Amino acid sequence: MTLRRLVVVIAVVEVVLAAAGSLTDRAALRGSGAFALIGVALAQALCVLLVTPFSTRSATIRIGAGIGLVAGGMYGAEVVAEYLSPTVTDASVVIGWIIVIGLVAAAVLASAAASLRERSLRAGITAAVYAMVFEYLTWYPVVLLSYYAFRTSPATDRVWRAEGTYDDFARSGMTDIRAFVIQDFWGAGTFHLLAGLVIAAVFGTIAATLPLLLPKPAPGG
Repeated sequence: MTLRRLVVVIAVVEVVLAAAGSLTDRAALRGSGAFALIGVALAQALCVLLVTPFSTRSATIRIGAGIGLVAGGMYGAEVVAEYLSPTVTDASVVIGWIIVIGLVAAAVLASAAASLRERSLRAGITAAVYAMVFEYLTWYPVVLLSYYAFRTSPATDRVWRAEGTYDDFARSGMTDIRAFVIQDFWGAGTFHLLAGLVIAAVFGTIAATLPLLLPKPAPGG
């Protein structure tokens, strides 16, 4: 299976996983919920569109996708750990900031590595975009599956309290907290990708530019 086809399969699976939330909490589709779910589908379509124009044999793609998979795997592991460990849950705010820094670092590393290898600004930015796309494609299904798996567990209440879910729910005006949480996951399914692409555009461009300022190595040096 080619990388493009793999992304298509993952995208379809993630839309199905997101939509599955409406089967357990039908109220999630009320209000803006349907639009939030459509946003998830559009985010997955964007992932497919972003990987389509480029040759998947390129070292640039391998660098970006590889770093993205590692970053997404680490972020996903943290999500699971929040349900399993009260210690991790209690540190969720601090960990959240560490994750943001980690996403920036992933974009910078991918961009700088590709730019240095290919001596190309475009290669660096492309690698940063791929890093954020594959981080997202790895992270999002883990978030959904973790919630579905622990949905009726006392750990979910602990996670909600640590992350301020109850406060957000009270301000939302909704009456069904589980429907609210599903809508929140749908919103995250769009926002997370867009935030990652902004990170790739800003920090990826900066990181891709710096290696180009270095002198080219002498032939045979």
